[in-house]
Amino acid sequence: MSEATHVQHRVLDWRAIGAQVLAWMHNTLMVVGCLVVGAGAYLYLHPQRLAVVGQSLTQWVAARSAVAMADQDDDATAPAPGVAETTVAEAPQLTRAQNAIADWLSRRYNIAPLAMRDLVTSAWQAGRDEHLDPTLILAVMAVESSFNPYAASSVGATGLMQVMTKVHEDKFAAYGGASASLDPKANVRVGAAVLKNAIARAGSLQAGLRIYVGASSVATEGGYAQKVLAVQARL
Repeated sequence: MSEATHVQHRVLDWRAIGAQVLAWMHNTLMVVGCLVVGAGAYLYLHPQRLAVVGQSLTQWVAARSAVAMADQDDDATAPAPGVAETTVAEAPQLTRAQNAIADWLSRRYNIAPLAMRDLVTSAWQAGRDEHLDPTLILAVMAVESSFNPYAASSVGATGLMQVMTKVHEDKFAAYGGASASLDPKANVRVGAAVLKNAIARAGSLQAGLRIYVGASSVATEGGYAQKVLAVQARL
C-alpha cells in the first residue's frame, strides 16, 4: 500500500472519530435538554415544589454566607501574637445575693443579663462610697428610667437616675462634663451623691425621696416614695 493510501486512511479514521464525538455530544445535549424541559414542566405543574427548591437554595446561600462571615470575625477578633486573651471583657463577679437581684431585674425590666450585672455592680460601688443601701439606688433607677441609660425628661433630667444635668453639672465635671450624664457609671455615681444629699437635708428617707424627685409635698410627689420603697422591698 502506498504512503498516499495510508494518509488517506488516517484522514478517514479521524473523520470517523470526529463524527462519533459530534454524534455523542448531540445526543447528550438532547438528553440534557429533555431533562431540563421535563423538570421545568414538572415545576410548572407543581409550583409548591419550586418554592421548596427556592427555599432550600436560599438557606444554602445564607448558611455559606454565615460561615464566611464567621471566618472573617474569627480572623478579626483573634488576639495578636503576644497579646493576652484576658483582655476580653469579663462578666462582673457578683455575690449570690447580687446575682439573684441582677437576674430578677433583668427579667422584670427586659435588660440583658450582663448589662444588668454591670448596673448592679455600679450600684454597690456607689452605695459603698455614699453609705447608701445599693438596693435603694437600684430601686430609684427602676422607677426613674426602668434602667434605660438614655432616658431623658422634658425638664432636663437624664440617664439612669434622671439627674438634673444643668443643676448638677459641677458633679459631672469629674467625669468629663455634662455629656457624661448619659454614661451609666457616671450617672449612678452622681445620682447616688444627689440622693444622699437629699436624704440628709430632709432628715428621713421618704422626705429625701420627695426632694430627689422635686416634689414639694406628699400630695405632689405622686406616690414616688412608695414606688421606690416597694421596689426596694422586692429586692
